[in-house]
Amino acid sequence: MSLNSQKEFLSSYHPFDKLSQFELNQAIQNIEIGYYAKDTTIISPTNIPDNFFIVIKGEVNEYNNDILTAVYHIDDSFDADSLMYEKTTSLFKVADDLICYELNKKTFLNLLKTNEKFKEYYLQNLSNRLQSLKTKQYDNDMSSFMVSKISELYLHKACIVSGQTILKDAIAKSLDYKTSTIVVLHDKKYGIITDSILKKEVLLKDANLLISSFKIANFPLICVKYDDFLFQALLTITKHSIKRVGVLKDDKLIGIVDQIDILSYFANHIHLIANQISKASNTKDLQKASENIIKTVRSLFIKSVGTTYIAKMVAQLNAKIYEKLFSLLVPEDLQKSCVLIVMGSEGRDEQILKTDQDNGLIVNDDIDIELYEPYMKKFVKKLIEFGFPKCDGNIMVTNSYWRKNKKDFELQIDSWIDAFAMEDYMNMAIFFDAKAVAGDISLLDNLKASLFKKIQDKDVYMAYFAKATLAFETPIGLFSKFITKDDKIDLKKGAIFAIVQGVRALSLKHKITKLSTIARIKQLNKKKILTRDISSELIEAFELLIRLKLQAQIDNIDNNLPITNTINIRNLTKIQRDMLKDSFKIVNNFKKFISNHFRLDNIS
Repeated sequence: MSLNSQKEFLSSYHPFDKLSQFELNQAIQNIEIGYYAKDTTIISPTNIPDNFFIVIKGEVNEYNNDILTAVYHIDDSFDADSLMYEKTTSLFKVADDLICYELNKKTFLNLLKTNEKFKEYYLQNLSNRLQSLKTKQYDNDMSSFMVSKISELYLHKACIVSGQTILKDAIAKSLDYKTSTIVVLHDKKYGIITDSILKKEVLLKDANLLISSFKIANFPLICVKYDDFLFQALLTITKHSIKRVGVLKDDKLIGIVDQIDILSYFANHIHLIANQISKASNTKDLQKASENIIKTVRSLFIKSVGTTYIAKMVAQLNAKIYEKLFSLLVPEDLQKSCVLIVMGSEGRDEQILKTDQDNGLIVNDDIDIELYEPYMKKFVKKLIEFGFPKCDGNIMVTNSYWRKNKKDFELQIDSWIDAFAMEDYMNMAIFFDAKAVAGDISLLDNLKASLFKKIQDKDVYMAYFAKATLAFETPIGLFSKFITKDDKIDLKKGAIFAIVQGVRALSLKHKITKLSTIARIKQLNKKKILTRDISSELIEAFELLIRLKLQAQIDNIDNNLPITNTINIRNLTKIQRDMLKDSFKIVNNFKKFISNHFRLDNIS
């Protein structure tokens, strides 16, 4: 392999990508390609290596006390620890003929001394390392935004008048342009007259409408160039605390960009969808607004907007859709006597794409529940038309089990607590995540308060409730090798569910009223139920898992495939694979914490 090829590889390999050009050249000059046959022992407690290894091809197993603890594949590296501490308790043995890069010990240790970021990576704990990898991934993702230019935005046509134009004529011209911004060209400089200037000078100071425009214009008009990067325009607007900038091309003003134009570039007109929903007078208009949400999700994801933000945005828009549809279909008097709830991932604001619908209805005790049935059938039918798939578990308002008077829900909660079937535990979990989206919110609040009272001191019940956290195996072996089926992993079963259910169990036991998993984790940390380290690790892992799942789901949409919770590890980058392995380790550690906290060893 040529030196250029080695340099190209190392410059993109984290954390070698943090090296200066001089440091990178030092590494290239001291790196070799090694070959080791199968069954060769490369490192052992009595054989500390003189090299740092990066796998090009093959496989290496790491053993501790004859127990396989890690497996290293293509693009994996080892063993920084034995080089830094000059000792190891592990044995590294070639499992499949190995071809690798070998960076000599002296150079590797020198890089640790000269480059703080390089050193930090190899000294970090699990949570910090995950954050470092995540930051690196986001750095890559954000590059698409950082190279976006102003030329990609829509430019408002500038209403330009000469400085000697009387104010009255300037205002008349701005009305023709349908803009509130007047650009004034005077002495080869651009100035600006805005609505606020007109109010101040004309209304408050009684300025003569026959004066020359330049006399009240603000100079200079802050401008950016047509081929400037988009982030530069945003920085300029922020720096000067203004709402718009002029755009110059060859020193000539060609248009105006408003702050809202830049923000909308990221939000993809989220506010427009919200307005569509609010103004919808029929279900057809509402359906159009609903269909725009998926397009928005895809756009925001591509622009590297945080998954948590996307989830909150979608949850708000979906809640508006539920509320609007409910108001369009249900008579006003019936609306006031009930509360429409969404549950499960929708209730937690964690369902980004429309994978199913979990909803229910709580009705005042003095109202006949049957009055709502025909309207709820229409409601679910319309939601399906809007793209919200029918729930496979039939957790919908069309099912009388989830459409009850308040007193009957009280009895249902009692039944869930007294029962010991997994279905009852999961129904409790689903209801615990309920969020009101329309109607009388107090009905749900009262039931939640009652639920916390009923569950108090029910340690045995809570242990069984928490045990569901262990329902699925984490898809990673003791040796850090992914456990897959045809290279695929179900992220929801394999990891996301364990975090959600474990956090949910802790929140129910300790009376946490927050709904989202991350908000619950933060509250549990505040109450000192979870340590700061555990909390930060869980949040990092959860955000990564949700983002990887969303990435795969968007790929499925683009390829006209069903939306699932499955990812193909072959589609992941090296950084993503490393982050996923670390996340699975965090999930396994959290399962142990849940087992200890609820004393799961004491129940069958």
